[in-house]
Amino acid sequence: MQGGKGAAEFYTFMGVQKFLSKICHSTLPFTFYALIQSKGSLQKTTKTRFIMFGAKFSVMVNGVPAGFFSNSKGLRQGDPLSPYLFVLGMEVLSTLIRRAVDGGFLSGCRLQGRGGVEMSVSHLLFAGDTIIFCEARKEQLTALSWILAWFEASSDLRINLAKSVLIPVGEVEEIEELAVELGCRVGSLPTVYLRLPFGAHHKAISIWDGVEEKIRRRLAQWKREYISKGEHITLIKSTLASMPIYLMSLFRMPKIVAKRLEKLQRDFLWGGGSFERKVHLINWEVVCTQKEKGGLGIRKIDPLNKALLGKWIWIFAYEKDNLWKRVIGVKYGQEGFGWRTKKARETFGVGVWKEIMAEANWCWDSIKFKVGKGTRVKLWTDQ
Repeated sequence: MQGGKGAAEFYTFMGVQKFLSKICHSTLPFTFYALIQSKGSLQKTTKTRFIMFGAKFSVMVNGVPAGFFSNSKGLRQGDPLSPYLFVLGMEVLSTLIRRAVDGGFLSGCRLQGRGGVEMSVSHLLFAGDTIIFCEARKEQLTALSWILAWFEASSDLRINLAKSVLIPVGEVEEIEELAVELGCRVGSLPTVYLRLPFGAHHKAISIWDGVEEKIRRRLAQWKREYISKGEHITLIKSTLASMPIYLMSLFRMPKIVAKRLEKLQRDFLWGGGSFERKVHLINWEVVCTQKEKGGLGIRKIDPLNKALLGKWIWIFAYEKDNLWKRVIGVKYGQEGFGWRTKKARETFGVGVWKEIMAEANWCWDSIKFKVGKGTRVKLWTDQ
């Protein structure tokens, strides 16, 4: 979304506490009937209800079942059926939000791309975390509070307002009053969502501080243990090298951060986890060479970062109708029969995709087309 002074949009974070594990027998029918009406999946719903309420459970005592009992207080979070019920329950909340947007009670996030193409994103759902987009107006906050109240009343779930945050984008007047209307606290950007920096500059070194801190804490734990040289190599490959992968999958790591992290790996390899200086017997470039060529097979950070960013080029090309692809396609426009986006030339909110597109050349040089119907391939230009 466009930011800046006077921006009207803001984000709402909701923590759904111990979701679906607390759905009670008396409140399940509403959830399922609402889904039947919107999705038409009567047969699937009937089967799910039969599995939940027709099954019986038993407790093993000394390896022997000690009687059976029926399910009357919902499912525990570890039950195999729980994730499916979780998705069904969140679909109810999603339906309520979509109907509010269609009725004009919520605005959502409006995206306008090149050529006047527009789309709207009203909310994002991932596990127990929800983001709802709306304008900083009391009427919309009132509508949102009613939606949450209806959802709580129908599902017997409680929205954890203590973990919910109202985050303004730009300068929003009377934000405290709006937070009181919803019953949550006021937050600010940047923040963390799904362990990713939300609203932070993509080149900021500070977003990598958490990764380096975790590595140092792990090294401090290993320092107290006797670990052989072979175990050092295994721990570097399995743990130290994998810790930054989540962030590297979306952001380009600054070179100074990559050097610091590789230094921690080198010192651990030759110093046994201690931070005192010790002689490094083999050059790090040789250590990172493949085993077939005489190295230890430890992956260097920079090439790994490039590969992780380049994967988005291919994912964008072959995925069909995912939400993130539609958002990127609207914002930047598509070319080449939808295989790629146009060059990111806007001045705001394009940094992450620019870094990803920087890997497009080598990525496309390594891709070969297998011609099917020929509707997305130009025989005179494509490989």
